[in-house]
Amino acid sequence: DKNMLVFDFDGVLINSLDEVTLTAYNAATGNQVTSPADLPAALIRLFQANRFHVQVIGDAILLMNWCLKNYRNKSGQILNSHEYEDLIFDATASRTDRTLRIYEARSQFIAGDPQGWLALHRPYQPLWDYLRGNRKYAVVILTNKNREATLRLCRHFGLGVQAGDVYSGDHGAGKVENMRQIQKRFPGQSFGFIDDSVKNLRELENSINVENRMVRLLLASWGYTGPRDEKMAQQHGYPVLTQKELLALLDRDRP
Repeated sequence: DKNMLVFDFDGVLINSLDEVTLTAYNAATGNQVTSPADLPAALIRLFQANRFHVQVIGDAILLMNWCLKNYRNKSGQILNSHEYEDLIFDATASRTDRTLRIYEARSQFIAGDPQGWLALHRPYQPLWDYLRGNRKYAVVILTNKNREATLRLCRHFGLGVQAGDVYSGDHGAGKVENMRQIQKRFPGQSFGFIDDSVKNLRELENSINVENRMVRLLLASWGYTGPRDEKMAQQHGYPVLTQKELLALLDRDRP
């Protein structure tokens, strides 16, 4: 019975917080800014402090719209989950449309300034180099990001990942649906999944683990977590790991 760990991408393997901030701003406003210096510091601070709420990336547009209205007088506010859900509930465009707008804004950014776009990202270390140096470890990625951007970053930072090993948010696919695909593709494996979003872990537990196709769920403490996320994860029984603890686990479980 082999163990296979599946990785979320943003907030687990790559820090893309600045890129997501600019892309969400561009998608929300129709502008094309390419540097954090182009935006008010208070706007960036407010958006990034609340980034942990965003699960499906199209919702980043709604969060950015709220931040644009409020950053001048509420730059320190962290929305509670009810306030955030209200923002989502009031949306007029569909979630799929919003997500496509994010992908489109990102494609325009990449086309206009590919190097500038790459420069907004940092791999999380030491995890990234561990996976890069470990050819025995097949890296399978389960992300709400679009595949093309994910592969571009993996190539740029030297992580050998096959296109078929990236289960992405393209065509509106969510993490539950993609995890089912991964389980189908590797029968007889037992799975772990590490994400920095408690909401994503809950969603997998409530669908896949309820069907008894158990996935071991882990929270990445170094990602975009909210102030209560570690406590919530522990209450649900999800181990909260540092990168160092994850590397120890990978060493122990290595196929």
